[in-house]
Amino acid sequence: MKLALEAADDAITRELHEGLKAFNQAAMPGVPSNGFVVSLRDSDGTLKGGVIARVTGESCYIDTVWIDEAARGGGLGTKMLRMAEEEARRIGARGAWLYTLSVQAKPFYEKIGYSEFAELTWSGSDVRRHFMKKEL
Repeated sequence: MKLALEAADDAITRELHEGLKAFNQAAMPGVPSNGFVVSLRDSDGTLKGGVIARVTGESCYIDTVWIDEAARGGGLGTKMLRMAEEEARRIGARGAWLYTLSVQAKPFYEKIGYSEFAELTWSGSDVRRHFMKKEL
């Protein structure tokens, strides 16, 4: 065995995720895990935002939410998240959770029904991580 520090890239990230997925499926047989993406594209097909999520069992983890600065303020972020929540419900999720930083969008998530269940301080700064959940 050789232990090494490597730069992250898509191939190694995918391989590590697949290894963990195989382990989890063996440890919890029959518990489905489905990832999906909600995308926001302009008329030219350029990506302007999206949500990356995974439903495992009855829980949906919202991994990434991003919307281009120029597309903000028109309700598209809310629509993207609601679309992700609806897909999570369809797959079988009964709740969703995510985390955001104090310099990001905590009020946005609260406005659409998420509540904080934990908070961690980013060491050496005033930045806080807000862990949030919502019943679906």
